[in-house]
Formats: sequence, C-alpha cells, structure tokens
Amino acid sequence: MRYDDWGARSPQWAGLRSVSTSVCGVPVHYVRAEPASTAPPDAPVHLLVPPMTGSASMWLDLVPPLRRLGPVISVDLPGTIVGHTGDPYRHGPRADLDARFVAAFARQLRLESQVLLHGWSTGGPVAALAATMMPEKTRGVVLVAPALPWRRTSPAEAFGWQTLGRLVVAAGPPTTRLVLRLAGRRILDAKRTAIEDAGSISGGRTDLLGGNWGRVSRAQVDLWLDDLEAAREHPERLAGTATAFASIVRAMFITQKPTNEALDSVQMPVLVLWGSDDHLVDPTSLMQHARRPGWTPRPIEDVGHLLPVEAPDLYAQAVCQWLSDSLEIPGFGRPT
Repeated sequence: MRYDDWGARSPQWAGLRSVSTSVCGVPVHYVRAEPASTAPPDAPVHLLVPPMTGSASMWLDLVPPLRRLGPVISVDLPGTIVGHTGDPYRHGPRADLDARFVAAFARQLRLESQVLLHGWSTGGPVAALAATMMPEKTRGVVLVAPALPWRRTSPAEAFGWQTLGRLVVAAGPPTTRLVLRLAGRRILDAKRTAIEDAGSISGGRTDLLGGNWGRVSRAQVDLWLDDLEAAREHPERLAGTATAFASIVRAMFITQKPTNEALDSVQMPVLVLWGSDDHLVDPTSLMQHARRPGWTPRPIEDVGHLLPVEAPDLYAQAVCQWLSDSLEIPGFGRPT
C-alpha cells in the first residue's frame, strides 16, 4: 500500500509518506519520515532494511519513535511480496544481491547525512553486507533479531550440514517455488488466519515468535492483514521466498566461514538487539558474534521476534543510548 500521508491510514503514522524512485531502472517504493523537532542536528539517516522479500510498511510502528533520532527511510526490498519495488532477479533474491540493492538505493537518494542501517531478521545480514559496500556513508549498523550463523554444537552437526544439508538446500528451492506458485493463495490465507488467531489468543503469545502479539498496535496488525489480502492477487510473488530462505539457511549453517569473514569486515560500530523471548534466534550465537571489536550486544527482556513493532519505544531507547555511548554523537540520551 502507498499513501501520500500515512496519517490517512492511522493517526500514529501522520507525517510518514510514500515515495517512488528508480534504482538501475527498477522501480522502488519507500516510506520516508522527516526528523522530529527534538532530533539532534547531526543525526544520521535511519535506513530500515526489512526481512528479505519484506516491505517498508511491515514495521511502520517503529518509525514514529525512531524519527526522534533523525530522518527515517524504510524501503521495499526487491521481490517484495506485498510492496511495490520491482524484482530484477532472474533466480530470486539472495542476501548479497539485496545488499547491493540497498547500497545502490542509498547512492540514488544522495543522502547528505551518514546512514545508520537497521536490519531485521533476514534483513540483518543484508544490512551488514550493505555496510561493507558503502563504508564512507555508513555511521553504524543495528542488527535486530538477525539471522546470523549459529554455533556448532557437535562435529556430527557440522558434518550433517556439509553433506545432507547442502543437498537439501540445493534441491529445496525449485520444488518449493513450484509449490508456492500452485498453492500461493492458500498459503497466504493460512498466514492471515495465523495472524488473526495470534491476535485473539489471551495475552497474544505465540510459541515460535515469542513475545506478546497483544503489544503490537491494531493499526499495524490490520495493515499486515490488508497487505496479505492484496498479495492474494499476486501469489506468484511467493516463489522468491524459497530462494531467499535457502540463501539465509546456507549462510547460517553451511557457508559459515565466508559469512563470518564478511561480518568481520564490517568496520563501523554494530548494535545487536534481540528479545529474550525470541525462539527464532540463538542468544549464545548472537553473544559470540557481538564479541567482535565495536559490536555491542543488547537483549531486551520479555520481547519476541517482533521486537521492532512489539516494543518500538524500547527499541528506540536502546538505539539512542548506543548512539550516545558507542558513536559519541552529541545530543543523544533518551529519546523524548
């Protein structure tokens, strides 16, 4: 969906606006919010990278508190299921391809300020890789519930991923793409039902994502549901999720060495955020990643995988404090 002012959709999103541009001939949609009057004058531009095949609108609730820390831009990634950015990939999205897109998008906007990249879930590796492609423009990186390589628990597990795991990941996407093309509408309907059911559960708790869905605003949930309804008209877009998922699984479990080497090459400060109730991340692995020089771990208690929209104020507070402590940018303390 697109709005000249997202306040028409919900008052809490007033001042957020949809913008269109073109990157290397590909139409791109993004949401932009100007900084609040209380934002420091030298604040970086916060560039939000959603999960792969995700859209700019899937974490709109984060934008109002984040704009207190500077201008915010949230982009639809290529191959988005519900967004409006074109798909330039012949064989589906991969983290490295999306990272190149993000770097090209930042160049296209000719941003005057330096950028603070935020990557959520599978968008985490995309943001980290993009930072290495534009080091002169990147002030820092925030990785929230990121899909980073998991620690090995045994030699047998490592051997399994290098043998059977490689075969499954290689064979999976073609078959999965076919299934998604044939059953796309039913899968979207099932996802819609899951969101509706989660919202109706007492307390709004879910096992896999963790946290409390009841904390997510009704406006954000309704937007997800409307986006899924619109996506039913284009079920073929789901096919790209198979390639994206295989790309992330390969990086997390099979090609860990080059993935970790790429993460080692991130030269700017990195904040790693995750919810203590998130069952899709391995906290021990994230703590190990955060041992890199310039990396800061920050778990947030009693929050799940939907951290940016479940607890957007806590997210903004954590980023604000990190900007003050690690980047030493004047004017940052607690967002007001």
